[in-house]
Amino acid sequence: MKGTALDVGSGDAFFLTQFSDRYPNFELIAVDTAFSEELISTIASKNNKYNIRFFNDLQNIVDVQEISIVFLLDVVEHIEDDICFLKNLSLQKYINPNTIFVIAVPAFNYLYSKHDQWLGHYRRYSHATLKQHIEEAGLSYVKGGYFFTSLLFPRCIQKIIEKFRKNQNNDNQGVGNYNGGIAFSFFYEKFLLLDFYFFRIFKFLGIDIPGLSAYVICKK
Repeated sequence: MKGTALDVGSGDAFFLTQFSDRYPNFELIAVDTAFSEELISTIASKNNKYNIRFFNDLQNIVDVQEISIVFLLDVVEHIEDDICFLKNLSLQKYINPNTIFVIAVPAFNYLYSKHDQWLGHYRRYSHATLKQHIEEAGLSYVKGGYFFTSLLFPRCIQKIIEKFRKNQNNDNQGVGNYNGGIAFSFFYEKFLLLDFYFFRIFKFLGIDIPGLSAYVICKK
């Protein structure tokens, strides 16, 4: 399996490196508006075993004939006009009817909190809302659903508690403040993988169980 993978909002390119370990024949492109020349140099040097090309704007991608797959993982919730963004992305010259889009977002707007505001989220999505937005952007829905089901109930409890707390300004933490340690990170990763594979069984049975994140797979 080979092609060209584009990760929009790639950050430190961690996802692309994991993707490349599994699919080494893919060419890799990382795009993030936060990239500066210095930051690109730093990230590239840390991942020099991977052939990743870095850009800070979709318009700057050059010498690419066709993108096979586009990843938008926890990205579109940060964009005020997500429909316009997706529409413009689909019109790029390297996107064609064979390009697959994988989009993942935080689920359920009733869970929107100060933490979401701190992270710069404009919204959360239901699967139906996400499907509607990609179709309004001119993309064709292939399949979708939810994942991280086991995290949904604790998040609901957290949201309820938040309503009764007065001082929340100092409680917001993001991935930049994470300090769980290697062991905790390992077990947390395995727990989420177990969650994904277990609840995927219900998906195969045609039972769509809600989760903390929603996703769609779509094409132009």
